[in-house]
Amino acid sequence: MAGATITFARWADGRWADGRRAGCRWRHGFAVWRRCAVLLRALAEAPDLRLRVLVGEDALDRTIDGVYTTDLLDPRRYLTGGEIVLTGLMWRRAPADSEAFVATLTAAGVMALAAGDAAFGLVPDDLVDACRRHGLPLFEVPVDVSFAAITEKVLAARLTQSSGPGSAVARLRALAGGQVLGGAGAAVGLAAVLDVAASEFGVAGWVISAAGRLVAGAPAAPGRPARAALAAAWLGAAALPVTVVTDGMPYSLFGVTGEPAHRLAGWFLAVAGDQAGWDADRRAIAAELAAAAAGYRARHEEARRAVRAAADDALARVLGRPAGGDPGDPQIAAALRRCGLAPGLPLIAVAMTVGPAGPRSAQADGNSPGVGPYEPAWPQVARVLLEEMLPAPVAGVSGCEAVALVPGGGVLDRIESVTGALAGAYGPVAGMADAVTAARGTLGLAFGVSVLSGQAGEEGTQAGGGEAGHGAGGYAAGWTVAGIGRALARARQARQVAALLGGGVRVVDAAGLGSVELLLATAPAEARRAFRASLLSPLLDYDADHGTELVRTLRVFLDCSGSWTKAAEAMFVHVNSLRYRMRRVEELTGRDLGSLADQAALLLALRLPGPAVLARGSDPPEPPGGQRSP
Repeated sequence: MAGATITFARWADGRWADGRRAGCRWRHGFAVWRRCAVLLRALAEAPDLRLRVLVGEDALDRTIDGVYTTDLLDPRRYLTGGEIVLTGLMWRRAPADSEAFVATLTAAGVMALAAGDAAFGLVPDDLVDACRRHGLPLFEVPVDVSFAAITEKVLAARLTQSSGPGSAVARLRALAGGQVLGGAGAAVGLAAVLDVAASEFGVAGWVISAAGRLVAGAPAAPGRPARAALAAAWLGAAALPVTVVTDGMPYSLFGVTGEPAHRLAGWFLAVAGDQAGWDADRRAIAAELAAAAAGYRARHEEARRAVRAAADDALARVLGRPAGGDPGDPQIAAALRRCGLAPGLPLIAVAMTVGPAGPRSAQADGNSPGVGPYEPAWPQVARVLLEEMLPAPVAGVSGCEAVALVPGGGVLDRIESVTGALAGAYGPVAGMADAVTAARGTLGLAFGVSVLSGQAGEEGTQAGGGEAGHGAGGYAAGWTVAGIGRALARARQARQVAALLGGGVRVVDAAGLGSVELLLATAPAEARRAFRASLLSPLLDYDADHGTELVRTLRVFLDCSGSWTKAAEAMFVHVNSLRYRMRRVEELTGRDLGSLADQAALLLALRLPGPAVLARGSDPPEPPGGQRSP
């Protein structure tokens, strides 16, 4: 006999591909269901089968789509791929036959082999070795276990889906909606739905936010770097679903609908595997998981509504607080504490705008984030992004901006990590295709950050409107309303400077607002080029023509604060030689190096990058602790 085989017809819209209605059909005496999706582990761990794993302990999470029984040495014409093959080894006449048999199975896409003991009393070593060479999982079937029992076990695993794969979708939908076993009940969490999809149907998925936060998912979730890479790919994808590969693993990305609709404020579903090769059943399960995630997101947004309203009110009162008022303002402090802002902790203030990148001045004004699609929703998008990327923030909307207060401790590193990942999708130069709006172009994400040190003692009031503690240096640890107001003002100012730097992701720390480099970065590129060329081109040309080092000499002289002795020592030249060179600099530039103003102008010119760099659209070097522009 050639062998008995279970095959699986394609399922769509409640029918098999041959037109028959959902239910059981038979071939060679065995019931057939489409999309078995049974894990090898389920067979290996079945106590009544007592299968022994000889090869492939690390491959038991493979899924099988069929069962085929054969004693042919070359059964390839009967194989369709994805099966577990059952054999009594009657084809084996010599040890070399094992290599030929296993090579045929792996070439046909067989997922595993189960060999019986009846013929030889054990599974021959040559078959074990062949399976190990080809990476094919191999089970030993005890002599008293029939192949029919294994087949029935595979089918029984799907009998709970009595109407075929459509009931997999129905089961997931019932779980998400609280309809379990025909009765009403509470809807389970999203994590439970994803876990059932992975454990029962072999579809492992994870819901992830644009900031790379794991919302929920099956076990063995991708790590933070992989999630950041998936989020960047999702943000930059021109169309969905899309398949991406990270850490050598393919993932299929699906959007999760909800409000705000922009991807920056959204979630997506990452499903293990390449959707290009999926059948309709697996696609239907993935679509149902995305729908379940959308329902969960809608409930999440509804639950956040009151929290956000309270945050908007408290932050508006801080920002609208008149100058000279009570630094502690107990009423505002109480409102902040009700929002979850604990006293006695150092805080970081963050301000952010999102919008289409336009002229440098378009987003600098705190009242005008720019014109483009989603303009009314941009502040809400920014707020949601801050909620996703920051731990336990109090986030609100003020005008075109989203502002947030967050307890310190690793927050700056977190901001840099997330904005660095976002730059992978938006960059400071390249734009992205937004499949939601169908509008292509660079977005501007401008962040301003200000650290509020825990020094409430300078206010002469109690920390956080409550009891004052004392930390190092004798200062009261915590925050005051006045201190929060100043930190938010500095963060908003830093955000305006970040917006001046151009499109893409830009982060400016308020601590760096006094840096010369940051000031230069906000000037238009053409103005920077013209300023540098007017002062340094004569020196650069002279050095090129005569082989001199006037530009280097000028740089060292200014770095030494105009000290002739120190500059000469640094250059390893005599002071008279240095004076000669500097006179030549004055002649060529028309500037007086005895003038502090002229020294400052030349120093600024030297801080600007050269024409070759500026021609590529680059900005001046990043200042330490200042601009964190990727």
